[in-house]
Amino acid sequence: MIDSKTQVAKRIKEAREWKGITQVKMAKLLDVARQTYLDIETGKTEPRVRMLSEIAELTDRPLVWFVYGENEVGSNDIQYKQDVNRLLEYFSKLPHEARTAILNQSVNMASFMVTYGKSAHRV
Repeated sequence: MIDSKTQVAKRIKEAREWKGITQVKMAKLLDVARQTYLDIETGKTEPRVRMLSEIAELTDRPLVWFVYGENEVGSNDIQYKQDVNRLLEYFSKLPHEARTAILNQSVNMASFMVTYGKSAHRV
C-alpha cells in the first residue's frame, strides 16, 4: 500500500539529511524555490513524479522507497513495487499530453477490470 503524503515527505527529508544536503542546496539542485522545496518536505505539497525521481537520484535512494518505505513485504509485493517504480520512471519522462492519454486509458482499463472481476465472482 502506498504511504500517506506525510510519510513520503518524512522520507524526502530523511534522504536529504542522510546525504548531507541542505534544504537550500536541494532546492537549487531541483531548480525550485526554497519555499517550494520546504512545502514538499513538510508534506504541504506533494511532489510530482519527475521531481520525486530527481530527489531519489540526488539522494541515492530508490524511488520506490519514497512511496512505500522499508516495510517487510513478500516477493510478490517487491516485484509489484519494482514494476511501479519502473513505470513511474518512464511515465515521468513523457510529455504532458502522452501522460494524460495513458493515465485516462489506464483508469478506464482498471475500472473495467474491477467491474469485470466483481461480476465474474458473482457467477
